[in-house]
Amino acid sequence: MNLRDIKYILALAETRHFGRAAERSFVSQPTLSGQIRKLEHELGVTIFERTNRSVEITPTGQLILQHARLLMEQADAIEQVARAHQDPLAGPLRIGAIPTLSPYLLPLILLPLRERLPQIKLVLIEEITETLLKRLEHHEVDAALLATPVSEPELVARPLFEEPFWLAYPQQHPLGDQAEITEADLEETELLLLSDGHCLTHQVMEVCRLAERPRNGEMADLRASSLETLLQLVGAGFGCTLLPALACSGENPPDSPIVRRPLHLPDAYRRISLVSRRSFPRQQALDAFAEVLLSQLPDSVRPLPSTSAAAATPTATAPLTANDTPRSSTPSVASDT
Repeated sequence: MNLRDIKYILALAETRHFGRAAERSFVSQPTLSGQIRKLEHELGVTIFERTNRSVEITPTGQLILQHARLLMEQADAIEQVARAHQDPLAGPLRIGAIPTLSPYLLPLILLPLRERLPQIKLVLIEEITETLLKRLEHHEVDAALLATPVSEPELVARPLFEEPFWLAYPQQHPLGDQAEITEADLEETELLLLSDGHCLTHQVMEVCRLAERPRNGEMADLRASSLETLLQLVGAGFGCTLLPALACSGENPPDSPIVRRPLHLPDAYRRISLVSRRSFPRQQALDAFAEVLLSQLPDSVRPLPSTSAAAATPTATAPLTANDTPRSSTPSVASDT
């Protein structure tokens, strides 16, 4: 038994498909299949039950995979400790980000990161909150940019900035005639939301005091899977929505069918934090990453103090409430998406 074989069974357990597991492991399908059968023969048990249509994990296999994940986490920790001892600012740094933040924040920081931290190879993973937390737990990412408080005691959060919400509505909408928009206005407005499971939807409903609002009305079924789709619906005249400030950069073009304006309400914002494992040995790399990120923020967001490892706060005690929706997978950056 070796680490290569452990990686193979973990890849197959995650994909439930020999071809995709082989592709992820950068080997041929016969090689991966043969090594897994060899490991099963060596252990004297069946880890995977194979049919023509599916690959299922046996009960014994489930127990073995639990230990296999722990083994890979410890192997990764050994590599991280050795790398940190050599140079904490050198080598790959795997950063996850939620999809309602990633496409708007990362283009602002990629070039400055390359210029100021050339020895770091940034690897970006864009996933929903729940998946990023699992990746943190399994040591598949080093830190994640999240907008949802988490309660796991082994995690630590560096608060980075508060991102206000902006209101987007069609041209000629009645709200456009008002000098100031109040909470009462939002409560009476039919808002377009992202589909169920998005942390942004939960946050918008809290801002608008819509937690108990029944799911009815003519726009109840109009829910989008991305902010871009929401804006298309707003531009087509289907309603209004709230957007994070970074998604509203720039002025409203004169010919745009959409008006974007900031909300001057005390609770109309979300807090973005860089969440990592307490045991992650390269905290200096995360401090440096956070410092560059904060230096590139536009005036539309509010930076927060104390982002170093020593000043990072324990993760909030509020439970995880929801997720964002995935948009793309794992680009490795030196060039980037």
